[in-house]
Amino acid sequence: MNPNKRHNSVVIAIAQAKREPWEKIYQEGQLPTWISRFQNEVQIVNFCGLSMSRFWQIYDDFHERVRASRFWGRFQYRLDLLFIPWLIRNIPKSKELVTNSISDIQIMTNASVFFSGRRWIGLINWFLEENNHEFLYITNSSSLINFRRLEEIISDLPTDQYVYAGYVHKIPSGSFISGSGVLLNRMSAKIVISKFRKFPHRLLNDVALGALLYKNGVPTRNLPWMPVKTIGEVSQLSKEDLLSTFHFRCKTFSEPRRDSEVMRALHNRLISTSDQSKFVY
Repeated sequence: MNPNKRHNSVVIAIAQAKREPWEKIYQEGQLPTWISRFQNEVQIVNFCGLSMSRFWQIYDDFHERVRASRFWGRFQYRLDLLFIPWLIRNIPKSKELVTNSISDIQIMTNASVFFSGRRWIGLINWFLEENNHEFLYITNSSSLINFRRLEEIISDLPTDQYVYAGYVHKIPSGSFISGSGVLLNRMSAKIVISKFRKFPHRLLNDVALGALLYKNGVPTRNLPWMPVKTIGEVSQLSKEDLLSTFHFRCKTFSEPRRDSEVMRALHNRLISTSDQSKFVY
């Protein structure tokens, strides 16, 4: 970190589904590892929506089943359009819930996948109105964050230019940042809130955010994360990988999910490497 640059503060917000398998991943993976290690140094919060009604549970299941279907996917898209006026009617309010670990920021809107963009808008509005941090980092329950490495990265980022950064995906219409890790500064966040009625909710939330910011002249910045899918891959990581990476994506594809086991193994390797090389984790 450049000692001549001022410290730019960040709040880390974890999208919390409040159901399995994500609740177990959070409790057994994130909480005893990087959250426990850094929660006294940086503000870390969960953010979630309101409990789903039976109707929205059925609709979510329908989305999951048909989204890849050529025929039913088109039907789903047309059906979704009926709800757009409801989604853009206002900016959802938020409420801070005190828990036994870190705070939950409850966004006062549905927890349905279809409302995920609306929850992001509510979170970004909370970020602007309820604290004075310069950066917001949005992540998810399958991620391990090395805050000290993130702190080094943001110390070199501008506060007088737009920052929309993370793992960049290229698509025909432009590019967007993967929803597993989105870094925004206050300038970019203000664009989202000022243009919230233009948020394209018909798209996945991370693609939609990228489309909105792209149309308003906000470029992407690449901050690559590292996927670690098995405990075996943890043991194969080089020292250079461990020292340079700030975000490890620990999403596994086994049944049941083993994300929490991968996180704990990775956490132990980071501590060991830190002890041996004076690398701070």
